[in-house]
Amino acid sequence: MKRTVFCTLVLLLALLTPAAANSTPTRLDGVGGSALEVDENCPVMVSAEQLTFQIQRDNDYGRLCAQVTALYQMENPTEEPLTVPMAFYLEERKGQVGNGLEPSQVSVTADGQALSFTQQEVENDDPDRDRTALVYTVEFPAGGTREVVVRYPSFSYSIQEGTTYWRHTFTYLLSPAQYWAHFGTLDVEISAPEEAPYIIDSTLPLEEAGEGRYTAHFDGLPEGELEFTLYREPSITLWDRCNAFLQDAGYVMFFLGPVILVVAVLVIVGVLLRRQRR
Repeated sequence: MKRTVFCTLVLLLALLTPAAANSTPTRLDGVGGSALEVDENCPVMVSAEQLTFQIQRDNDYGRLCAQVTALYQMENPTEEPLTVPMAFYLEERKGQVGNGLEPSQVSVTADGQALSFTQQEVENDDPDRDRTALVYTVEFPAGGTREVVVRYPSFSYSIQEGTTYWRHTFTYLLSPAQYWAHFGTLDVEISAPEEAPYIIDSTLPLEEAGEGRYTAHFDGLPEGELEFTLYREPSITLWDRCNAFLQDAGYVMFFLGPVILVVAVLVIVGVLLRRQRR
């Protein structure tokens, strides 16, 4: 007899908070982070996950966009077929910069076959965020395996404060995956664009595997989340920070320059008029 197990496949797209801007924006919203999460009573296991980031420039706003592919080898260790309802969550901040992430941009397949889904609104305590869920079902044969693939675009959290160039940060949430019955290996591959080919900061150890390419292998689920930052140069140097200061000073002079010029002209005219009166 076929048994239905209510498991949850969660892709949590957490937006980072934008900051106030002056003449030009110094921060851009980010859409990123994902997690494969399951009810603790679900027997389905993840034997391996292959996580790839293909990153390129987002032409609309100057931030970066990663096409993320999370490929999971999943296994039903029981002697019964399982029907596993899963939910794919989308979240966006109201009034964010850009169009946000649409459900049509997400692809979910099982063994290469596209999975149909329905979209449902999800209650959310945060008034600044909207959340929806894409609900679908994966069938597991008794003792069988399935290859479940999630593809979606992830937008960077980009900031240019105290540096010459933009710093682009991506986040992928790993901790919710601890609730699978078992988690095997995790392989990560990141392909960075020419605009920012260097990873200057990462929460997990990454190995450089060629120009603009980084990889990592983990036996078991790493602790914490995966968060990495891309930059145009291999590191942020003192000269880089000094140059950023000069750039900021240049912006100030650009706007204050005309005011200073007008004040100077008025002072000179005033001095000349006083001399004429004498």
